[in-house]
Amino acid sequence: MVNLAWRPFLSSDSGFLQELAESSRKWMENELKDLDLPGYLKQYERLSGEWRVWEKGGIPVSVTYHLEYAPSNQKPWLGTILVKADERRRGIASSIMDRLSAKFKASGHKALFAAVPIDEYEWSNFLTDCGFEQFKTEENEGETFLIMVRPLG
Repeated sequence: MVNLAWRPFLSSDSGFLQELAESSRKWMENELKDLDLPGYLKQYERLSGEWRVWEKGGIPVSVTYHLEYAPSNQKPWLGTILVKADERRRGIASSIMDRLSAKFKASGHKALFAAVPIDEYEWSNFLTDCGFEQFKTEENEGETFLIMVRPLG
């Protein structure tokens, strides 16, 4: 497991998030759509989720967003995970998932959920590598999503 520390996302981290977004073209297309980053972040203000910056050796390497109680099912959901391009495939995402999973398990939860557009195979493969399993498909605003679950047992 990669040794990571986390801290709350601050407005001063916007430049780092912009860097991550620019190195993730598909994320920008699917998530931002016609929004800029401040507009995208503003969408999440009404939810009780948490944006985190993950650091390795004091250097930011990832940004995540999760909810412990999503409005849809009152269960934990991973909303976003972006890893710095030159740090990918080095166990960072798996370490983050392990940490978040331990947090949710300690709170009595049985699973962590995530959703990806049905045609984003790289995303579903990435989540599978992080311990998620395919659960079901769901329609939302005319788009089909693959719902994935990571058991916390």
